[in-house]
Amino acid sequence: MIEFDRILDRIGHLGRYQLFLCFLVYWQGIPAGLHSIASVFYAAPVSYRCKVPPLDNSTLYPNLTEAEIVNYTVPNGDTCFRYGYNLSTCEPPSTSCVNMSASAMRCDQGYEYDPTPFSSTVDMEWNLVCNRKILGTMATSFFFAGMWTGAVVFGYLADLIGRRYTILIATIGTLISGVATAFAPWFELFVVLRFFSAVFSHAGFLFMFVYVVEITGDKRTLTGVHTHTAFCAGYMLNSLFAYFFRDWRDFYFYLSLTPIPYFLFHFFVPESPRWHFSNGRDEEGKKISYKFAKNNKKEITEADWKEAEVAATDAQLLNKKYSSLDLFKPRLMRLITFNCMYSWLVTAMVYYGLSLNAGALAGDIFINNLLNGAMEIVGYLFCQFTMDRLGRKTLLTMMMFLQGFSCLISTALNELSNGNEAMVTAGVVFAFIGKIGTAGSFAIVYNFTAELYPTVLRGNAVGIGSMAARVGSISSPYIILLQDYISWLPFVIFGVMSIIAGGLGFLFPETMNKTMPQTIAEAELFYEEAYSRKKSTDHLKGEINEAMDNSFDSNESVTKF
Repeated sequence: MIEFDRILDRIGHLGRYQLFLCFLVYWQGIPAGLHSIASVFYAAPVSYRCKVPPLDNSTLYPNLTEAEIVNYTVPNGDTCFRYGYNLSTCEPPSTSCVNMSASAMRCDQGYEYDPTPFSSTVDMEWNLVCNRKILGTMATSFFFAGMWTGAVVFGYLADLIGRRYTILIATIGTLISGVATAFAPWFELFVVLRFFSAVFSHAGFLFMFVYVVEITGDKRTLTGVHTHTAFCAGYMLNSLFAYFFRDWRDFYFYLSLTPIPYFLFHFFVPESPRWHFSNGRDEEGKKISYKFAKNNKKEITEADWKEAEVAATDAQLLNKKYSSLDLFKPRLMRLITFNCMYSWLVTAMVYYGLSLNAGALAGDIFINNLLNGAMEIVGYLFCQFTMDRLGRKTLLTMMMFLQGFSCLISTALNELSNGNEAMVTAGVVFAFIGKIGTAGSFAIVYNFTAELYPTVLRGNAVGIGSMAARVGSISSPYIILLQDYISWLPFVIFGVMSIIAGGLGFLFPETMNKTMPQTIAEAELFYEEAYSRKKSTDHLKGEINEAMDNSFDSNESVTKF
């Protein structure tokens, strides 16, 4: 077995060839970002009221304005109801049939939608308003469930066939499921196809992340952070597609074509040498490593290969398979795992909550989405330049507090504005600041989790964290829905949970400038040292051995993300 980091020491951890490969595979972030945030536009909030024929027939009632129709038909401003008088008694052009003292009744003739700024949305096409609004929320949650499914299924596939072909399969699936979604003839099929769009697009993004981290060694912080920047580029492109394609089917069709350029890029992307080496395919790994060296204008000698060889006993230890349950057996690791899971859950919940709420913010929906994305890039750049200076623990805590207090201040300003435009604008600004915090949290939590755990459990740890994140993202549309009943509640939930996560962040050990542990025993000793326990090392080792004696070997493949 070859330790690829030793080879990277020789040929460069981020040479020009790795940069070239990173830019090629970063393309996966664009369709992933587009599909993840597309509901901001295809299900954008629209104005509507009950259809009330013949009163809203402009041929029969040419002098009746929209404001007058609303006044004659909508009780107490609730557009899910109309006055319950008999519309069949209306004889144009007379309005004597109007009875504004009649009891309210639900819309019985369908709905009339305002076609600005979008000529068609899924809400318009399938009447996902009023008592059917929950169906739209469930569809969005089902999409996030697809992201979880993609992470699990493709995690096994990536270990089996490699990163390169896994990304290619995900690209094909993203293209097919996305285009099919644009032609879905009924809502149930639309939901299923969106689910598969999530499965494939998220898998492509995740294993793009795995790929760039594996080929860039100790530069993984930089390249890992900018996988999120690529995602953000797709996120922001939603505004461009939606601006030019106001019908949701056109919008979704054209954004679904974005995976196509990667089919050309695929031929320039080799398999990850690290994957070859970890699977005992040393000759294939060496062949690709020589290609890395040649393009970086470096050389690999036989002495370099001998130095990179891992002793058989060490290789056997590192290749032993563990299950995710092993994360909860050592005492300190168990506490860190629960804390990590909560951080992932809150980060995803607030990230998608703020992203999906762009249409509800004051101002232009296209600009708001662009600004949300711009704030995200600010967060990523800030983390890039400070993560190796301030440390992961300090930075994660700062970002959690930033997103938490921003959410609370934003909702306070909106609730107290009473029509004051300056306060409303300030509320929007703080929502954007919260986006900086949650984007930063997302960038940090990926790297921090990988560094907190030993090599033998690292994939399982990030996988558990990602599963917790999916719980947060699945719940975010339902939390946003609460604003229809209590306007201030969603942002208060986001704010309070973020502040709690920030407080718990102080309990993490710092990993900056620390050697990442290889085994579970090394990890527990690292945690103990970080927490400055007075317990003797021998006693601690006894606890670790006792915990691991109760562990069991698992043949389960390591599921990443």
